Amino acid sequence: MASSSYATPLRTRLRVLRILHPFPSLLVTALTAALAAYAADADDRWSLAAWLGVTMLCYQFAIGITNDISDIDLDREHKPWKPLASGAIERRTAAVLAAGFLFVGLLISSPLPVLAWLIGILGVFCGLVYNAALKRTVLSWLPYAIAIPLIPVWAFVAAGEWDAMLWWVFPLGILVGLSLHFANQAPDVDAERATTHGAAHRMGARTAIRLAFALFGLACSLAVIVVLVHRPGMALLMALAAFATAIAALRAPRVLGRDGMFVVLAAGSALLGLLFVVAI
Repeated sequence: MASSSYATPLRTRLRVLRILHPFPSLLVTALTAALAAYAADADDRWSLAAWLGVTMLCYQFAIGITNDISDIDLDREHKPWKPLASGAIERRTAAVLAAGFLFVGLLISSPLPVLAWLIGILGVFCGLVYNAALKRTVLSWLPYAIAIPLIPVWAFVAAGEWDAMLWWVFPLGILVGLSLHFANQAPDVDAERATTHGAAHRMGARTAIRLAFALFGLACSLAVIVVLVHRPGMALLMALAAFATAIAALRAPRVLGRDGMFVVLAAGSALLGLLFVVAI
């Protein structure tokens, strides 16, 4: 009896943690920390990685919570198991948590160079605007297209190590951002099409999935071509990683569930982005 009564509160706590969107939050944080560690001088490597990593984690938690707040009515109908929809956490409490994470992120990052601080703010602003205004519009793709390229830019500007080759992260990041957007929205298209008018909802689930893979393939092809000029061995490694990611993403929903495609494409994109930056 005791073990059963203990298990129920534990499951409730674990359910509440889902409001933080742990997978994308931790993935983006890990990528940011890795890029910062690579960009910085040896003396500042781990301090900058921790600094940007904690800031990004706070920003991602704020974005994740506001995402669930904006979706609460829709989730009560289609995803009643989510923390806010199920009543596991109150809306007011969630709003206070989101504001708290946002404030801590802004405070922690305030000693950064002004440009780096502003880039971080632009990134979190993209996430908040997506949740509050653009998620259910034809411009739902725009915050992804802006925010994804900003991750490596933020790390290298904060480290004071900008290089001309890094301009490539903008076209590549835009393509990856669009791919991840369509992969993220595709599983919800059929259920939400009557009430949501995001870009993927307007084109349908099948078209959104095909477009997600086409954009991912285009981004990877362009990245491989850029790297091939300088480091053929790394280009081959990236091509193999991209192919493996695409195959795994196609099969992922059978193993990982409805969001499996997005999970694999996001993880593969993070790995390929890191390889690209190292290569150039």
